[in-house]
Amino acid sequence: MEIRKARMEDAKELNSLLTLLIRDEGQYDKNINMNFEVTNMYENYINDPDRIILVALIDNKIVGYIYGFKQFKDEVSTKDIGILDALYVKEDYRTLGVANSLIKEFKKWAQEMALKEIEVNVLVANTKAHNLYLKNDFKTFSEKMKCIID
Repeated sequence: MEIRKARMEDAKELNSLLTLLIRDEGQYDKNINMNFEVTNMYENYINDPDRIILVALIDNKIVGYIYGFKQFKDEVSTKDIGILDALYVKEDYRTLGVANSLIKEFKKWAQEMALKEIEVNVLVANTKAHNLYLKNDFKTFSEKMKCIID
């Protein structure tokens, strides 16, 4: 397995993977539009120095990716933090350590950016993702609550 920074020629595949991630999350959140298709998003982020997109390759094929960015401190926040915004591994390549390798490299990027924290949002019902993050030293810090009104 190889982990490398995404290149512009990877953007179309990355957009497709984000579409799959959104649809995958739809099984846990009925508010997600399962017909939504991502187009022309990652092209805008690949060369941004405050963002990182890493791809995992097996046999020269992209099998997963991770995307995140540096969120700058502001009037309320006291420090810059890393936001892990998207992580997806194609179903046939799960359980091979791809996600763990991507998170490890994302943490290295965060250290290089002098970030002291990384935040990620994970749906409570997605126990596999929740356990993946726990295994990679993430701790529950806050909870987002929702009231469904029929």
